[in-house]
Amino acid sequence: MNPITGKHISNAITKMTKADALRPIVALEAVVVTGRTYQAYKRGKGDEARERFIEETMGSIVWLCGVKYLNKLGDKIVAQILKSQGKNFDVGTDKLLRTPFDNFMKKVAPRNFTPNQVALIKGGKVLTSIVLANMFIGLVVPKLNQALTRKVIGDRKAAKQTQKQNNPAFKGGGIASINKFTNWIENTNTGQLLSSDVGVAGGRMYSARRKEERREIAIRDIGSIYFYMWAQGHVRNLLNLAETGRATRLNPATAEILHKHLTEFIGDKDMNVNEFKKQVLGLENPEIKYNPALDNLFEKGELSNWAKFRKKQPLEVAKVADIEASSLIKEPEILNRLKEMSKLQPLRRGEAVVTKQQFLDALNKSEINNPKLLDEVFTEFTGGANKDEFKYISNNKLYKLKDEMKHYVETICKAAKGGNVNKKLLQNVKIKNTAYSGINFLAGFAVAATFLSTIIPKIQYWYTRKTTGVNAFPGVYDFEKHKEA
Repeated sequence: MNPITGKHISNAITKMTKADALRPIVALEAVVVTGRTYQAYKRGKGDEARERFIEETMGSIVWLCGVKYLNKLGDKIVAQILKSQGKNFDVGTDKLLRTPFDNFMKKVAPRNFTPNQVALIKGGKVLTSIVLANMFIGLVVPKLNQALTRKVIGDRKAAKQTQKQNNPAFKGGGIASINKFTNWIENTNTGQLLSSDVGVAGGRMYSARRKEERREIAIRDIGSIYFYMWAQGHVRNLLNLAETGRATRLNPATAEILHKHLTEFIGDKDMNVNEFKKQVLGLENPEIKYNPALDNLFEKGELSNWAKFRKKQPLEVAKVADIEASSLIKEPEILNRLKEMSKLQPLRRGEAVVTKQQFLDALNKSEINNPKLLDEVFTEFTGGANKDEFKYISNNKLYKLKDEMKHYVETICKAAKGGNVNKKLLQNVKIKNTAYSGINFLAGFAVAATFLSTIIPKIQYWYTRKTTGVNAFPGVYDFEKHKEA
């Protein structure tokens, strides 16, 4: 495969399979709009098909873009209030490693604004974006749709009446919480889409013309949330689990970077698989080289109750200057690696810092812990946000990616079957990883698209038919007259 073409394919699949990716949802929406409009036409003909097409199309546009673009408009207003043109900022934080909100308050925000005021302004902007988007799609669009249907039906009746007269034989038929919520809405597609889902479903149900239509909306909109937001990822995870024993798989773009690094590392020679594993992954237990006297230099973060329940380790961070001054690290190579590791995140209050995990990675002198490799991988994965002092990236997310890189290397070693590792083997593993990523994405997409475009509409239609005895579009059908008859 042409290297340039291969890179484009890897990047495309990566963008479609990221946990918070928007592209597959856009593609899914196209299928859903088509499928639901077709199902509506089969039951309610033109009136229901028209309403469904308008509602789904407008809903898709607002759902995918509404909160995001209203939020960007709000950013301009906030920038005017805070006199910070060109300096947008995140409010997410891990309190030790990445503190974009603190950086903004110290370097950019006017002195007459307190952190509480800035957080409330930012949170208010996000809430306003959500409310406006939800009001439009949940209250305005249904009313416009209903008015259009009334007009079309009225025009149709008038035309039939005229035709009947001409032809008588015719017959017709807390601040921290605010910042956490704000960051979730601002910086994740999941947060933006879910914030729209709840309001849209509620608004559409409120705007329904009769209870039968309200029930159908509840079945359709609430029942669709899982298949829009999580079904594709869960299907991919199950298929990955069946193939490798792990739910996750290294995304093709990162695999491409790692492949290039490993190819340059081994060169044109064959390397014994055990030696390859030792040099690439290093020590299985780097803690054996760690001096416990260093513990006093690390600040420990606080864990949430959920993190404690899951027995997670708190984030630990130390200043590089303090590590150097302690004289507990004698090897210049380790100190140099620590300095390079510190560049994987922005300075904290003007000083270089490293996490406990990065410190252990520096002790574990291996290729997968090479700071240059990690810098390239993290920068590509986050779009450079990992080093931006006004952006927040979860350290757990980055090290989950690094764990997937480790598993990818283990897959290479397993494929060697006790023999040697060479360029051909590396290429075969990369191609297989890209192929499975693409296949699993298509499988997840197909499952979600089938439920959203066909199965859920059929369920809502079946429920109306079961409860009313009539297979009709509840937006325009008079069920009370049917009962009297």
